[in-house]
Amino acid sequence: MAKNEKELEEISTTDKLKAFKTLKDSGLRVEFNGSGVPTVICAGADEIDKTLKNVRKLLKEIRYTGSFGVRAPRKTDMIGTEETSEVAEELTEKNEEIETLTA
Repeated sequence: MAKNEKELEEISTTDKLKAFKTLKDSGLRVEFNGSGVPTVICAGADEIDKTLKNVRKLLKEIRYTGSFGVRAPRKTDMIGTEETSEVAEELTEKNEEIETLTA
Protein backbone atom coordinates (compact mmCIF):
# COMPACT_ATOMS: atom_id res chain seq x y z
CA MET A 1 0.00 0.00 0.00
CA ALA A 2 1.36 3.40 -0.96
CA LYS A 3 2.05 5.97 1.70
CA ASN A 4 -0.63 8.35 0.36
CA GLU A 5 -3.31 5.64 0.38
CA LYS A 6 -2.49 4.77 3.97
CA GLU A 7 -2.66 8.41 5.05
CA LEU A 8 -6.06 8.86 3.42
CA GLU A 9 -7.41 5.78 5.17
CA GLU A 10 -6.23 7.13 8.52
CA ILE A 11 -8.26 10.34 8.25
CA SER A 12 -10.83 10.10 10.99
CA THR A 13 -14.09 11.81 11.77
CA THR A 14 -12.27 13.77 14.46
CA ASP A 15 -10.00 15.28 11.82
CA LYS A 16 -13.00 16.27 9.72
CA LEU A 17 -14.67 17.84 12.74
CA LYS A 18 -11.47 19.72 13.56
CA ALA A 19 -11.34 21.01 9.96
CA PHE A 20 -15.03 21.95 10.14
CA LYS A 21 -14.51 23.86 13.38
CA THR A 22 -11.40 25.64 12.07
CA LEU A 23 -13.22 26.79 8.95
CA LYS A 24 -16.29 27.83 10.95
CA ASP A 25 -14.16 29.76 13.47
CA SER A 26 -12.48 31.66 10.65
CA GLY A 27 -15.85 33.13 9.70
CA LEU A 28 -16.72 30.92 6.75
CA ARG A 29 -20.12 29.33 6.19
CA VAL A 30 -19.50 25.58 6.41
CA GLU A 31 -21.64 22.44 6.19
CA PHE A 32 -21.10 18.71 6.03
CA ASN A 33 -22.34 17.25 2.78
CA GLY A 34 -23.92 13.78 2.61
CA SER A 35 -20.62 11.94 2.83
CA GLY A 36 -19.32 13.91 5.80
CA VAL A 37 -16.93 16.17 3.92
CA PRO A 38 -16.63 19.74 5.22
CA THR A 39 -17.92 22.04 2.49
CA VAL A 40 -17.52 25.82 2.45
CA ILE A 41 -20.31 27.88 0.90
CA CYS A 42 -18.98 31.10 -0.58
CA ALA A 43 -21.03 34.21 -1.35
CA GLY A 44 -21.09 33.69 -5.12
CA ALA A 45 -19.69 31.62 -7.95
CA ASP A 46 -17.19 34.35 -8.81
CA GLU A 47 -15.57 34.03 -5.37
CA ILE A 48 -14.87 30.27 -5.47
CA ASP A 49 -11.21 30.61 -6.51
CA LYS A 50 -10.44 33.15 -3.79
CA THR A 51 -12.26 31.12 -1.15
CA LEU A 52 -10.54 27.91 -2.25
CA LYS A 53 -7.11 29.47 -1.71
CA ASN A 54 -8.07 30.64 1.77
CA VAL A 55 -9.52 27.24 2.70
CA ARG A 56 -6.41 25.40 1.52
CA LYS A 57 -4.24 27.75 3.58
CA LEU A 58 -6.34 27.23 6.73
CA LEU A 59 -6.42 23.45 6.35
CA LYS A 60 -2.69 23.30 5.63
CA GLU A 61 -2.04 25.11 8.93
CA ILE A 62 -3.84 22.36 10.87
CA ARG A 63 -2.24 19.64 8.70
CA TYR A 64 -5.58 18.36 7.41
CA THR A 65 -5.05 16.17 4.34
CA GLY A 66 -8.60 14.94 3.84
CA SER A 67 -11.28 15.93 1.38
CA PHE A 68 -13.11 19.22 1.52
CA GLY A 69 -15.34 21.20 -0.79
CA VAL A 70 -16.08 24.76 -1.83
CA ARG A 71 -19.30 25.66 -3.60
CA ALA A 72 -21.49 28.58 -4.51
CA PRO A 73 -24.89 28.89 -2.87
CA ARG A 74 -27.77 26.89 -4.30
CA LYS A 75 -31.05 28.51 -5.18
CA THR A 76 -32.56 26.72 -2.19
CA ASP A 77 -29.96 28.06 0.27
CA MET A 78 -31.29 30.87 2.41
CA ILE A 79 -28.36 33.26 2.47
CA GLY A 80 -29.14 36.77 3.68
CA THR A 81 -29.38 38.58 0.37
CA GLU A 82 -31.58 41.53 -0.43
CA GLU A 83 -34.11 39.34 -2.23
CA THR A 84 -34.46 36.86 0.64
CA SER A 85 -34.70 39.72 3.12
CA GLU A 86 -37.56 41.26 1.14
CA VAL A 87 -39.36 37.92 0.91
CA ALA A 88 -38.92 37.36 4.65
CA GLU A 89 -40.34 40.81 5.40
CA GLU A 90 -43.36 40.17 3.16
CA LEU A 91 -44.01 36.84 4.86
CA THR A 92 -43.77 38.43 8.29
CA GLU A 93 -46.25 41.13 7.30
CA LYS A 94 -48.68 38.52 5.91
CA ASN A 95 -48.38 36.43 9.08
CA GLU A 96 -49.13 39.49 11.21
CA GLU A 97 -52.20 40.25 9.08
CA ILE A 98 -53.46 36.67 9.43
CA GLU A 99 -52.91 36.72 13.20
CA THR A 100 -54.85 40.01 13.43
CA LEU A 101 -57.76 38.61 11.39
CA THR A 102 -57.96 35.38 13.38
CA ALA A 103 -57.71 37.08 16.79
